[in-house]
Amino acid sequence: MGIPSRALHEKEVRSKGGFTRSQFFLVAFVCSFVYYIFPGYLFQMLTSLSWICWVFPNSVLAQQLGSGLYGLGIGSIGLDWASVSSYLGSPLASPWFATANVAAGFFIIMYVITPMAYRFNLYKARNFPIFSHGLFTESGHKYNITSIVDSQFHFDTEAYQKNGPLYLSTFFAVTYGVRFASLTATIIHVLLFHGR
Repeated sequence: MGIPSRALHEKEVRSKGGFTRSQFFLVAFVCSFVYYIFPGYLFQMLTSLSWICWVFPNSVLAQQLGSGLYGLGIGSIGLDWASVSSYLGSPLASPWFATANVAAGFFIIMYVITPMAYRFNLYKARNFPIFSHGLFTESGHKYNITSIVDSQFHFDTEAYQKNGPLYLSTFFAVTYGVRFASLTATIIHVLLFHGR
């Protein structure tokens, strides 16, 4: 039989000026709840503050470059830990070289490849937002997915040919490509380094 856990049930005497374990747990719980409730629910603007968007509120280019939620996030300040660590997972849980590798890859994809693909209009990229998870028609309108499936939710080829092909935003298309490339690179790495 194992030793029963008594961490929060044991009677504990509080030292002068200190906390018991239960009091410390309660304080940490309330602080983390308050820290998340504002940027996550009540005042979502705190998730990403963009001074570029404030300075140029009517500029599409400024919104594409500066918006942390719908653009490249250049100059944005994040007050929500979930948004700050979203591309890394948590920088506290991995070694520095792994974090640096992910940060370099993020920088290259987000600030080099994606703007170049958008600038050179690859796959008619300028018709869509630079950063979106939505699907679009060739003209840049939202794609109506329900129009290309029948009543049994099977793909309808005739309706698809009538509506035209699906298009992705530049960032979404680039990251899809990188994910497939990384899967292939993982397999090749294992074969080359551990093939025998």
